[in-house]
Amino acid sequence: MKFVRAWLFVSLLCSSPVFAGHHTMNISSSNIADAKQVLDRATRDGRLRMALAMIGDRSGSIMKHATGSTGDEKTSPVTEDSIFAIASMTKLVTTIAVLQLVESGQVKLDAQIDEYLPELAEIRILAKFDADGEAVFENAPQKPTVRELITHTSGFVYDLWNANASEAQAKGITAGLASGGNFLNAPLAFAPGSRWEYGIGIDWLGVLVEKISGKRLMPYFTEYILAPLEMTDTFYEFDPSKLDRAVTMMARVDGGLVISPAMQPTPMAQGSMPFYSGGGGLYSTLGDYGRLLQTLLNGGELNGTRILKQTTVDSMFTNQIGNLMVTSATTQMPTLSNDMDMTLGEPAKWGLGILIHPEGVNNGRGAGSGSWAGLFNSYFWIDRERGIFAIFATQILPFFDTEAVATLKAFEAAVYAH
Repeated sequence: MKFVRAWLFVSLLCSSPVFAGHHTMNISSSNIADAKQVLDRATRDGRLRMALAMIGDRSGSIMKHATGSTGDEKTSPVTEDSIFAIASMTKLVTTIAVLQLVESGQVKLDAQIDEYLPELAEIRILAKFDADGEAVFENAPQKPTVRELITHTSGFVYDLWNANASEAQAKGITAGLASGGNFLNAPLAFAPGSRWEYGIGIDWLGVLVEKISGKRLMPYFTEYILAPLEMTDTFYEFDPSKLDRAVTMMARVDGGLVISPAMQPTPMAQGSMPFYSGGGGLYSTLGDYGRLLQTLLNGGELNGTRILKQTTVDSMFTNQIGNLMVTSATTQMPTLSNDMDMTLGEPAKWGLGILIHPEGVNNGRGAGSGSWAGLFNSYFWIDRERGIFAIFATQILPFFDTEAVATLKAFEAAVYAH
């Protein structure tokens, strides 16, 4: 009962002007110095090749820091405006786009997705594989709603962390993430609304944004989110003129770091990609992504430009999955991801587009904070209770790298230390 009362209290705060007010915690110069030292030690000791970090509040940047180098030669230092792949941090941008369509009345959160995307009308559940290795499908009791797609309760999963989905890919029933938009043609793993599991729901919502708006995803982002917030270094196709600011992708192999043979930034003509994934694929910088987080910290507005209503932002930070809990995941593809636990060992819920820690994180972010991450070990959080946001990023595969997560936790502890 104690937890229930505490959660209800936080839920009330999340939807109240008091919670979204203007209190900002004091981050001392010594806190900032200690946070930078955490990052510098990680690169100096060789645990990370590079690290980028930012702390900000409602007014903007408090600290930006870049340490380490972009490649194996260790001769090209990263800078505060280095451009890195944000992977699933793209989902926050797509979520904002969907919520803009909800605000305009073009999309209903609780409408079944086949109302907008009829190609999902016959979606089924992959229940299991039988003794002969044949896939066993069941009819879904209902189609996922838009809200369930945003909250990862739709039944769509990622084959990186779901055993049945991984086997389906291995047997050629479904396509992998490297197949362009073909990976969307996948069955559900469970009945919509019955549990939480990270998946391709927001990738499908990218398709929804394109269908409803009549625009491709990148042009939509540019017109309604990126340009209004002056996020000029956020894109899918890497502009050749900006390639000198790209960060090299690394891989941890046998405990050491080597240049990854895949996922390296490659110059591309604008508009040339046949498929824009709503779940990943964007590049960005500390400054650009920081402006997005600052906007949410300010209730959807930045310097007089509003991209979401205050009430919509409040709903993003409010539990949307009821009694379900965000859980850890076991990897099915160790080269791409380790086992992951984005709850950081604390009770966690899901809002609209972000993980929520109703009780905060031990030695860190406050109650009701929102956060998420990207496959290449980039992480962010927004702490409305304390009035700050933060980004920590490196570029390493596999995801949830032990050294990256340890550095993230130490960085966060330094930010909040008294």
